[in-house]
Amino acid sequence: MIRSVTTSNGKLQKRFLPAIYFDTSVIIDYWLTEGMELPPEAFNGRGDWAEISHGPVATVMRDLLKSDKRINKVVEIRKKAMFDDIKVTPVTSHVSLWELQEWNAEAGFKQLGAEISGAIFLQKKGKKEIGDYLKTTYMQWLEEGDEKHHDQKTGTSGLQLLSNATWINDSFAGAHGLRGIIVAETLNFCWPPKKSRNRRPFPNPEVFAYLQIGIADIFHILLAHHLGCQYFASFDSDFRRCQEFIEEVGMSLLSSPEEILSIF
Repeated sequence: MIRSVTTSNGKLQKRFLPAIYFDTSVIIDYWLTEGMELPPEAFNGRGDWAEISHGPVATVMRDLLKSDKRINKVVEIRKKAMFDDIKVTPVTSHVSLWELQEWNAEAGFKQLGAEISGAIFLQKKGKKEIGDYLKTTYMQWLEEGDEKHHDQKTGTSGLQLLSNATWINDSFAGAHGLRGIIVAETLNFCWPPKKSRNRRPFPNPEVFAYLQIGIADIFHILLAHHLGCQYFASFDSDFRRCQEFIEEVGMSLLSSPEEILSIF
């Protein structure tokens, strides 16, 4: 990929950098660590930044994540992707964003429900049941709007708070949550492809399906190949099963934060 970089003399220069594709498992951890790359003093005088940006969900999650060694390595990835002159270009696709939205809606709803009502039973609800709850509130929002539920004391509404905890704001994602990652446009993507990028062999979806790789994960491989990525990053252990087949089409599999950092 062509990327503008700042040289030692302060001038902008365009050069080719290899691309690394982040699948959803990497994107979720990257999203969860948003804000952890900044020093505490960055938020002085601004109140509880976690509450402002993500609501009560982020406060609880970040306290837990601070003790996770892998997450700390993901924070290092964020720092380098956002602030350093790295040797690769991190990219992802809209498929990752859709899966991130699915994960965020379920996790946010369960967490918010448990915090507010102590409704532990929500943790046992499946995706379909959570989806029914979310549809009810979403339709209520569309039909009644926010004003009917507006609380004059707090200046907001329950529907708005629920939306903030479960819906990903595109502007926030670009400027904060996914900052440092390019969400690539996959123009002319089709199967079978009309032509190979860089004369690489095409990945065979049937092989990945045979090895019990899910359809969404197969799409990640195909999209990364279509974008001409040299690296494919995923924390999903299923991909290790088909590592040699990913490498056959010209991509190196990176399965841990340490491996990602090693090529940064």
